[in-house]
Amino acid sequence: MNSWFTLSRKHIAMGRGTLNSTNSSLYRYFSYFVWLLAAATLALTLSIPRGISYPTLCLFFLAIIFSIVFIKRSLSLTRQDALLIIVFALYGLSSIGFVYLDGWHVRELDRPSRFLLVLPVLILLLKSKMPNVPILFYGSILGAIAAALLAAHEVFVLGLPRAQVYSNAIMFGDTSMLLGLLNAVACFYFYHNKQKLMVYLAALAFCCGVLGSILSGSRGGWIAVPLIGLFILIQAKDLIGKKQLISILMALSVAAVAAIAIPQTGMQTRIAKAYEDIELYQQGKTFTSVGLRFEMWKGAFYLFSQAPILGVGEYGSKPLKADLARKGLMSKAATRFDHLHNEFFNTLAIKGLLGLVFLIALYLVPLKLFLSKLRQHHSNWNIKAYALCGALVPMSYMDFALTQSMFSHNIGIMVFIFFIVFFWCAVRWAEELNK
Repeated sequence: MNSWFTLSRKHIAMGRGTLNSTNSSLYRYFSYFVWLLAAATLALTLSIPRGISYPTLCLFFLAIIFSIVFIKRSLSLTRQDALLIIVFALYGLSSIGFVYLDGWHVRELDRPSRFLLVLPVLILLLKSKMPNVPILFYGSILGAIAAALLAAHEVFVLGLPRAQVYSNAIMFGDTSMLLGLLNAVACFYFYHNKQKLMVYLAALAFCCGVLGSILSGSRGGWIAVPLIGLFILIQAKDLIGKKQLISILMALSVAAVAAIAIPQTGMQTRIAKAYEDIELYQQGKTFTSVGLRFEMWKGAFYLFSQAPILGVGEYGSKPLKADLARKGLMSKAATRFDHLHNEFFNTLAIKGLLGLVFLIALYLVPLKLFLSKLRQHHSNWNIKAYALCGALVPMSYMDFALTQSMFSHNIGIMVFIFFIVFFWCAVRWAEELNK
């Protein structure tokens, strides 16, 4: 009898071991699939129509259905995780509140709701162990190269004046530039890990991302290259020697001059056009691209004066802009745009000072979180690279915001929130893997 009980206990123990092993394998495969979807988001954002929607939608449904299964596997939520969740939630809820104040047009709930719907994905990624391979960088490399190939086809084969692929020219160009900058960081990550082939691929992807932006003719994104590029190089000064740093700076300078000088890039024409538009505006001609922006920005301050705390609302601004045009305070041609082509001015006019506070918090809180990780892991590129990429997202968006209302477009919101979430969770798991 005793031997029977002993045998039974052994079978139970073996059964538990098999069950634990099976659960462990399921967890591992599930986690790999989740992070593969994150990488696919980077790869497909500019490569196919609505490319950012498909993998992120899958992530959201997985978060809702399966996240509870692996709750014991999760990283514990930290104060920094909670801060990121709070700033996204506050911005989303406040934006819904502004929709209510503006007359509760239900279709306008789509964009702010995304700041809330990304939160389950954040939790899911914190529960799903990141594979010990730079899968996000593989995605960004594929995404930037695909974007450049599609842009080149439109400009050089189809003969379009500006590449826009599956978006509009500005959103495509700015997103392509961001992918390029992420791959600049990938170069240093692979250099640190002595993966020479991947260094070359990441460098190619960086050039492709910048090329996509150039072919789009989106001038606002070009400001980001020297400023953010210099920030990346400063962060990499511990990794590369002084001679290498000087060589990189010289190579980038030569490449920039060549890009401007070669007529086929269209960069020279776009820069000259900007100066011409400014001259025409000074002569009272407001019909140009730059002139219309100046008129919209001027109109923003008139709108802000009507409701400085809560703003006039998107729908409420329409009759007010028409009135400004009738009084000669704003060009009539500038009133036809849905937004004011500057995130800060647009927010100030539509949501007032309160909305501007939420917007600035949305930029600065994630930036501060990533910069703190950069300082904490200043010499560990296996963690630092993800933190640096995460910091580039709000930095780039603050630059893009000067000439475009990024959050007035679905792709603008989706890239911002998901790229931040991906790289934040990558930082957290990289910290865990490098303990």
